[in-house]
Formats: sequence, C-alpha cells, structure tokens
Amino acid sequence: MRLSPPARSRIPGNPSAPHRDSKVATRRSPYPRAQLQPILDHFEIYLDHHALSPATVRNYLADLRAFARWHAARQPPSRVFAASDFRAYREHLCNETDHSPATINRRLQSLRLFGRFLHEMGHAAENPTRDLQLLRNGKDHHPAPRTLSRTEIARLTEAIRAGRPSLSGRDQAIMELMLHAGLRVHEVGALRLGDVDTTRRGMTIHVRGNGRSRERIVPLNATVARALRAYLPTRPAVPRVDHLFLSQRGQPLSTRSIQRLIASHAQAAGLDGVSAQALRHTCTVTMLQETRDAALVARRLGQQNTKGLERYPRIT
Repeated sequence: MRLSPPARSRIPGNPSAPHRDSKVATRRSPYPRAQLQPILDHFEIYLDHHALSPATVRNYLADLRAFARWHAARQPPSRVFAASDFRAYREHLCNETDHSPATINRRLQSLRLFGRFLHEMGHAAENPTRDLQLLRNGKDHHPAPRTLSRTEIARLTEAIRAGRPSLSGRDQAIMELMLHAGLRVHEVGALRLGDVDTTRRGMTIHVRGNGRSRERIVPLNATVARALRAYLPTRPAVPRVDHLFLSQRGQPLSTRSIQRLIASHAQAAGLDGVSAQALRHTCTVTMLQETRDAALVARRLGQQNTKGLERYPRIT
C-alpha cells in the first residue's frame, strides 16, 4: 500500500516550505541528524494520517531511533542521512546483530518508508532508500556472520598482549567473555563485580537481561576464568563504582568504547572485518558444533528462541 503525504502539513524547522502534495517540487535540503526529533515528530504525523495502528507507529519510530543511534556512533554530527548510510546499516543488521531475518526485514521496511518520506517532504533530492533490498524469502542474501579461525584468534590474542600493559589484562578478559561465553557488547559493559561468582564447580557470571535478551547465569570455561582471575587484581579500585570493566579514568566502559577497543586490536592484528560481534558469532558457531542443540545454545546466549540461529551454517 502506498502512503501519500498528509494534506496541508508543514515541514518541521522550515514553516514556510509547503508540503509536497503537488507535482511542483519544493526546495530540497538534507536534514541534519542534530535536528532528528522534529523530523521524527513529523514522520509520526505522516503515519497517523494513514490510520496505522498505534503499535505499528511505535514500531516504525523505534526502528528509526535504533538506526539514528547507530548512525550517531559512526558519523560526525554534521553528516546527513545518505543512501550509503542505509546500505551500511543493512550490513550491520545482517552481520553484527542477532536479529532474525524477519526482524531485519521489518526494520528495513521501516527505513524504506522513512526514505520515501524524506523524499516526499523535500528533505532529500531523491529517496535514499530506493535501492535498499530486503532479504529474499527472509533468508536469501543473508550473509553468513563473520567468525574467527583459530589462527585469527591467536593473532588477536597476541595483539592484545602486545598492547598497553596496564590495559591488556582487561582487554583480554573482555575478549574471552565474548569469544567463549557469547556475551553481547552491552552485556559486557553492564557487568558488576558482584556478577562474578566462584563455586565448587567453577566460575559463573550473572548476565543482566534487557528487552531482547534474557537474564541468565553463564558458566565460564577455564580460559575465561583464568583471564578474569588475572584481570581482577589489576582493576582500579574506584569508590562507589562497581562495574567490572573500567576505563583508565575509572569510568565504566561504554558499549562504544568496547567496540572500539576490539576493532583497534583487530586492526593491529591485521584482521579484516573483525568486530566485537564477530567474537560472539564465533562463540555461537563453536557452541552449535559442540552441542548440536540449537535450543540449548539459544538459552546460553540469552535469545528468546532459535530463530536468530538460522543464519549460521547447518551443523550436520
């Protein structure tokens, strides 16, 4: 169904510009990310005029805010939304998230509608999402996630050890948690000192859940336990700060900081296409190979079901 623009609407931030409800083109100007909220408000009005359900409108806006946060983390504030940004975000969804093909297609549909809105409202000379392709049949053209071979893991480990001595223990523990326990980046950043527990059977870690991941207790293998035991004595003692991983200034590491440090070590190791998410992908494949039990792997990784595992090669 094609959505036509609502009648007699005005473009936020430019009251004098008429709505593009005729064949006469308005003055087109890219919309800076710094002014995103007004255009989201206008996009909400655009959706409301077509009698979409409140839940559908909320989903569209949530998808766009997720894209905007991703965009803000990788582009300078003055950058506007370009076609290359939407294509790069598609690659991010396919290769660096745990979303099922159906979820990725839903988010891409939201972006495609938003791109058409930008063009119709005069914010873009042409639709920046015109060539944004969905995943065929929900599965085709869904690239296999980037994983690391044993040789690449060894090179990454060597690069971390060759880094700054005061940070190498911390960075090694972070890498091992994602590589062997399958933690997401934000889950690593949210860990507290009290989440690490040593029992008679070994070491476990309490992982806090959020809207898309389950709270869980994850058993740690000897490699992760050894890395944590080596790191904990070197962790800065900062009053009233109980996060497990801290920056040099004693502040909790942000998700973006963890992504950057992994990317930096991967670059030092000469590894292409290796991100923090690639470590979790590697853990997922290893667990599938070792257990051959998708339901068990999904629970261990904090996923709601096994749909997110469909992208990985079948274990025969």
